[in-house]
Amino acid sequence: MIQALILALVSTTPPPASTSHFSFEGVTEPIAQAVVSATVPGKIDQIPVSEGQQVRKGDTLLTLERETEEINVRMTRLLADSKAELDAAQVKVEIYGKDYKATKGLFDSSNSVSEEQVWEKDLQWRLARADHDKFTAQKGKEELENQLAAAELSRRVIRAPFNGVVVKIHKRLAESVQALEPLVEVVDVRRCRFVGHVPAPEAQGIRKGQDLQLKLDGSKEPRSRTGKVEFISPTVDQASLLRTVKVVFENTDGSIEPGVSGRIVPPSH
Repeated sequence: MIQALILALVSTTPPPASTSHFSFEGVTEPIAQAVVSATVPGKIDQIPVSEGQQVRKGDTLLTLERETEEINVRMTRLLADSKAELDAAQVKVEIYGKDYKATKGLFDSSNSVSEEQVWEKDLQWRLARADHDKFTAQKGKEELENQLAAAELSRRVIRAPFNGVVVKIHKRLAESVQALEPLVEVVDVRRCRFVGHVPAPEAQGIRKGQDLQLKLDGSKEPRSRTGKVEFISPTVDQASLLRTVKVVFENTDGSIEPGVSGRIVPPSH
């Protein structure tokens, strides 16, 4: 009688719940996500984009007032393009060079000029060449100053770092901002990453580059995606005995919202 009762209890007791579902859980995140800032303080002049707008890499997201910088670029460009002093110095080099060679020729052939005159012509030629070198260096400096002015101007134009969608604009037109203050957030959801956690024993069967099945939440029914293992942690978390696994999957249709939870389907399933 007792043995029959024990058998009945064993047969009606459900098996222990598997923890695999929970230990394989994780969340999705976009691979490309950036909160763009300016590296200089200023006052917002234009915001040519709106939240939800698609942008391409290099598109202007926001500009700071830049009238002073634009004037500086034009001014340094004018100086860099002006060749009057350099051209005059080049003419002097040619004239003094011919004068010296003619005087030296007379001295060598007929002694009709003194050696002091030759030295004087040689000195004039040397000085003319030194002036030419000085103005050549000056032109190089002015060109660099123009490049610096252009770089300073470009720091006041905030551009999209990659193709994506504007998800948040943190400031409004005419607001003053500080350097490195968050201005515009851009996200590219076309490729996403699932960050999950796998028990150490089961993680031994997972390899970088391996395809894994994902079940993602966020709708009435879990959505399936196949992704490729991008990273598997070489260490085990001592508290949970789990290893982090990152799986990259395509989301070109944008149907998976980054931030939704889900789980990795074990390779044996």
